[in-house]
Amino acid sequence: MVNRQFARIAVAVPGVVALLAVNAAGASAAADAPANDNLAGALPVGALPFVDGQDLSAATVQEGEPSSCFEAGRTVWYSYTPTADQLVTAGTGPDYLGVAVYTGDSLGTLAEVTCRPTYGGTPVTFPARAGTTYLLRVGADYAEQTTFRLDVAPGPEVDFDVADVEWSVFDEVAFWPRLYDPAGLGIDLGSLVWDFGDGTTSTEQFPRHRFASDGDHRVRLTARTVDGRTASATHTSVVRTHDVAVVKVNTPSTARAGQRVGITVEVRNNRYDEHVEVRLERSNPWGFEQVDAATKPVPATDGGGRTSFSFTYAVTPEDAAMGKVTFRAVAAVRDHRDALPADNQLLSAPVRVR
Repeated sequence: MVNRQFARIAVAVPGVVALLAVNAAGASAAADAPANDNLAGALPVGALPFVDGQDLSAATVQEGEPSSCFEAGRTVWYSYTPTADQLVTAGTGPDYLGVAVYTGDSLGTLAEVTCRPTYGGTPVTFPARAGTTYLLRVGADYAEQTTFRLDVAPGPEVDFDVADVEWSVFDEVAFWPRLYDPAGLGIDLGSLVWDFGDGTTSTEQFPRHRFASDGDHRVRLTARTVDGRTASATHTSVVRTHDVAVVKVNTPSTARAGQRVGITVEVRNNRYDEHVEVRLERSNPWGFEQVDAATKPVPATDGGGRTSFSFTYAVTPEDAAMGKVTFRAVAAVRDHRDALPADNQLLSAPVRVR
């Protein structure tokens, strides 16, 4: 009866026979369980890294199969026998599949080594001993297209953050580690070693360090995982201490309204040749206001050498009404940060104004 109906459909719709045949063949193939559906058919893992794609849509659970840390309606099996002792990591894509690792040669003799439950997210890492066969059970409910990976456990990922600025010997430089173990076992925070490249070290997690001298210091952080894998990261901290100081403001002791008086500001610099701006400010009832400014090269000198900035100021009737005027000189290093800004300004002695 079915054959006669099928024939009538084929006559009515040319080409449908081929289409139905293809669909039937595809359905038959999709219904076949994976070759490694049972423990006895566990797929051998050869050289690492190993990657295998599987369609678990027709996978089943073998009678007597252990549940370990997860129960699944669809599972497949792999076997791995290392030739040397090594730490290995198993993972899946998508990562919600459960992975259990056993030793033994039958369902009744399996001994669990480690297990990741479904939706565990982290990789499964275990020490594999040479000559020992490990059986890996992979699966989840409703799993379909999956990928299984087995590889030697990677080293930890180690790096650190530090502000990318030009430091001085007066700064406390803060360092922040960035640590990650892709094998999922974790970093031993007690293993951290900072080498600041200036002969000093630290084992703190978040150290603050003051460099004793200028230079390009290669800072190195080394970290170890809880199972002993190590890695390190290196960055260069640039230390250049720029510092100038206003050491004297020369003014007359007295002046009168309308008089033009000379004022000299002396700047000391004993580190690097700098371009320095000096602002000259005068006092008023509300504070200070700028009256002049000058910029010039200030060479670095040893032994207390100084560079002079000369200004001329016209004494005003307002100064006379106040009875005196005080000048403030403020120096600023151009193109660099001054390491000690507290000594960048200085007040003159009051000038009596008649």
